[in-house]
Amino acid sequence: MVNPQVRMVASHISHMALHSVWRDSGVTQQHGFELLVDTCYVPRPDGTILAFRDRAPLLLKGDYDFISGLHHETYVYRARGDRRFVYLAQAQNDWDDRFIARPEVRTPKDLEGHKVMVADRATCVFGNLKHALEIGGVNLDAVEFVSLDSQEPTTSHTVVDAVARGEAIAGNVAIPFDLVGQKRGLHTVAIPSLPVIHNATICANREWVQRNEETAVAFLKSMIDAIHFFKREKSRVCEILERELAPIVRITAPDEIEHLHAVWAQLLCPKPYPHPLAVWNVYMLEVAPDPNLNFIGPFEIWDTSLLRAIDDSGYIDALYDGAHMAKNPDVNPVI
Repeated sequence: MVNPQVRMVASHISHMALHSVWRDSGVTQQHGFELLVDTCYVPRPDGTILAFRDRAPLLLKGDYDFISGLHHETYVYRARGDRRFVYLAQAQNDWDDRFIARPEVRTPKDLEGHKVMVADRATCVFGNLKHALEIGGVNLDAVEFVSLDSQEPTTSHTVVDAVARGEAIAGNVAIPFDLVGQKRGLHTVAIPSLPVIHNATICANREWVQRNEETAVAFLKSMIDAIHFFKREKSRVCEILERELAPIVRITAPDEIEHLHAVWAQLLCPKPYPHPLAVWNVYMLEVAPDPNLNFIGPFEIWDTSLLRAIDDSGYIDALYDGAHMAKNPDVNPVI
């Protein structure tokens, strides 16, 4: 029996590009449940605000059934002997942040000797940014990184304002704030794209999954349907994004909504498996260098058996009219 409500917490407002569509498109009702989503640092209906530190305890306590995110903490729990956390699916395997800069920056090397604005120093954001810049030939010691240390939903908007005012020469932002920056006289600097476990990584309590396997399968099927809907129903997706997400993050124009849709539609995986290079990259950021954690292998946290069963049934191929049309986006093999 499928539980009538499934509760998920999203680690960041950027995840809601997919999750607001997942929740409001009607796909979950087709599988027999309503999806409730709360987002860290965005007030819940009762006015309370969840922080990053709340996610893991609340999942294990049973207040939520799934977490979208939680990319490193799972290894910490497993290293301590708590084996309950499991990743079931991964919506994208490429980084979707963009790097905006003032006109004088033409290549990543031009950042040297200047200030660069970052939203916060979370490893999955700041670590990836530094890695990408380093691969792009930047001497990181010659760059002054200035962190807002903020998880506010409008942080990307704040970064655009700061760079436009000249407080930094460049900064990383979420989609569609690269377009917002272009409207302010900035431009996007091409830096190497990295395979990375990012955004909607579906994390659950393995014991809950074992007790609620039918619900977990329904949830994963609805995720697959939501991704298909996102890719194929542009106008309806944009309506949801404009209504549900735009006011929170301060997106103000239709072309910004369309840009958000276009980028995410390209990034989302029809078959939401993790890419091995993406897993390795996120593992190398924080787990591999730590001898207290690195005896845990990169894939020990993953179990895609339920997704595999859905895939083997032909469910995803049928949505896309064949396996060749359900191919996941390629990743840049740079780690």
